[in-house]
Amino acid sequence: MSKHVNATSWQLAQALKSQQHEVVLLTSHGENPEHDTNGIEFMGYFKRWSLLEGLRIIPGLFGLQPQILHLVLDEDRMNAAQMILSTFAKSHPTCVLTTSLLDIRHGLTRRNPVRYLIEESDIITCPTVEALGQLRGLDVRSTRQGRGILPPVLDLKNENKKVSVYSDQEEDQLINLLIEGPYVVIPFRENKFNPESDSFIRIRTMAQKYKVVLWGSYSHWSLRDRKRFAAWMEEFQCGHHWTVTGDLPSHLSKVLLEKSTAFMLAGQNLSPVEMTEYYMRAIQCHAVLILDSKQTSVHSDLWKNTVNCWVLNHHHLQKDLVKLLAKPHLKLPESLSEQLAQDRHLIDSSLNELNRLYNKALNHLR
Repeated sequence: MSKHVNATSWQLAQALKSQQHEVVLLTSHGENPEHDTNGIEFMGYFKRWSLLEGLRIIPGLFGLQPQILHLVLDEDRMNAAQMILSTFAKSHPTCVLTTSLLDIRHGLTRRNPVRYLIEESDIITCPTVEALGQLRGLDVRSTRQGRGILPPVLDLKNENKKVSVYSDQEEDQLINLLIEGPYVVIPFRENKFNPESDSFIRIRTMAQKYKVVLWGSYSHWSLRDRKRFAAWMEEFQCGHHWTVTGDLPSHLSKVLLEKSTAFMLAGQNLSPVEMTEYYMRAIQCHAVLILDSKQTSVHSDLWKNTVNCWVLNHHHLQKDLVKLLAKPHLKLPESLSEQLAQDRHLIDSSLNELNRLYNKALNHLR
C-alpha cells in the first residue's frame, strides 16, 4: 500500500513479484505504472485517502485474504485510510502488518500516529541503521517484532532506456559549452542567495578549481539575489567558472552527467528516496560520485572511499573538500556500474532479509 506509484514503491512491488510473491499494489486513483504490470495486480482506488474510503475498501481488500499488508510511507506522516487499514490488518489474525518508513522528517512524538503504527507493526524496515536507531524507546507491543534495513530499491534493469535526440539550438549550445572543459555537477536546490551558508561556500570552493554546473533553476530568485550571487563569485575570481542549467529534460540530464568530471552530492540534505534516485542516475551515466559520510549510510554496502567514490567526512566537509581538490584529478580505480554488474547480491541482500522477516512473522501466526 503506497500513496504514489513512484520508483520506490513500484520497484519494491516488482522485486517481491520476482521472488515469487503474489503482489497487489493498492494506491491512489489516477496513479499508473510506467511499464507493464508484469503480473502485479494494480488497484488505483483512493481519491482522498479518507476514513470513509478506507472503510469501504476493507471487505474487498480482505476478501483477497492477504497474508501481508505492507505499508510504504515516504515520510513519518499518515492519513485516515492508512490508519484504518493498518488497524484492520493488525486485528486480522492471519495478516502480518509490515511498515517501511523511508524518512523520519517530523519526529515520532506521541502526537504522531506513525509512532503507534510502528509500535503495533509485526515488521519494521528503515533505509539506514541510523533511522532504525531512532525507533529506540518506543513501546513496541510484540517482543517478536522484526526489524531490518530496506533502502529504496536500486533498479538498474532499465539502464539502457532509449535516449531522445536533442535538436533545440539552446540545448545544443548548453552541451557545447559544457564540453569545452572539465566540470563538476552539483544539484542546485537553494531558495535564495546566502553568502554565509555552507552550501554556497562549497560551490565557491569547487569553482576555484573546476567549472561548476549547478543542475537546477534559480528562476524563483529575485533579480537582486541573482546579481549578488554573480558579483560574489566574480569577487573570488570564479566569475566564468559556474553556470545554472535551468530545468533540463531527462536526455540532457543524462548527457550532462556522462560528460562530467564528477557529480557532487556531499552536503546536500536529501531524503533516502532522493539519494537513491541520484545514485541510479550516477551509476547509469558512469559518473564519479562525491558523497559525505552521512549519505553513504543509504546502500552502505556499495561505497568504497577512493575506490568507487569519494567520501567526505560529514562533520568537517569543507576541510575534506579542500583536501580532495588538492588532488591532481578525480578519477577512480573502479566503476560502480561494473561492480554492481558483478555483485548483484549487494542489491538483493536487503530484499532477501525482508523475505526472511516475512517468513519468520508468518510462522509465528501459524
